[in-house]
Amino acid sequence: MIQKSPVEQMVDEIIKSGIKPIVFDYNDVVFFKKEFHVARTFMKINSLELGLLSEKEYRFVARRTEQGVKMVKRHIERLIRLIPRHLAENPGVECFMIPVYPKLVLDSTVIGILYDTFAIYSDVHPSKVCIEISSDILYEDITEVKARLAEIRDLGCKVAISEVGDEYCPAFKLSELDFDMVLLDRFSIDKLNRPDAERVLGGTVKYLHTFGVPVIAPDLDTEEQISMAKLLECDGYTATGAEPLFKEPEPEIPEEEPVEEPAETPAEP
Repeated sequence: MIQKSPVEQMVDEIIKSGIKPIVFDYNDVVFFKKEFHVARTFMKINSLELGLLSEKEYRFVARRTEQGVKMVKRHIERLIRLIPRHLAENPGVECFMIPVYPKLVLDSTVIGILYDTFAIYSDVHPSKVCIEISSDILYEDITEVKARLAEIRDLGCKVAISEVGDEYCPAFKLSELDFDMVLLDRFSIDKLNRPDAERVLGGTVKYLHTFGVPVIAPDLDTEEQISMAKLLECDGYTATGAEPLFKEPEPEIPEEEPVEEPAETPAEP
């Protein structure tokens, strides 16, 4: 008998409990001057011991382990399979963003998963997928980064660079890369609350606009922050606590009805 890993055992326990082990969250990226939307997607994990784990809570551990590779693969495959259903519900969605770890971009794991998945779900155009990579990738060999991003974009997918704008981020390296969207870091978002936000953050937004891509302010908490992001000419935002762009879909295949045990036939006298 094959011994299951602790993770597999945990998943088995969750399934037996009737809880979905994995659910998706769809953040609505709202644009100030455009009618379409972008769905920023995250995978959440249900744990009987720890409750619902968000991507922000598990990513720092997952990106260092083999389980992190499996999670990214599961995210990409499941989302691409669901895209036709989501577009039928809301055709105004420009693309779906999927966060991946920089290491998996650099070692070509992500591009391999994408090729394999699109080969199966050929009805989904790659332009509907946007690979979101944290600015940690800017610390790597920029020539290698440029080549890997080019592979993703040559496939037809979009690329977003997130967590840009903190005091240590080498944002000047962005000038050497081709990408389609940039998302501000929490360090920058917190500056939206300051009275001098226009002075301390306006220059960052203007610099990022020199690359000719939309600048997104994610996870805004208040209407004041949204108004300031618009004043600073950010192109769009996501709001914490907002209604998700899509709800977690019901299973594509109905669960099987439980099989009843046959009634015991009385023995003949």
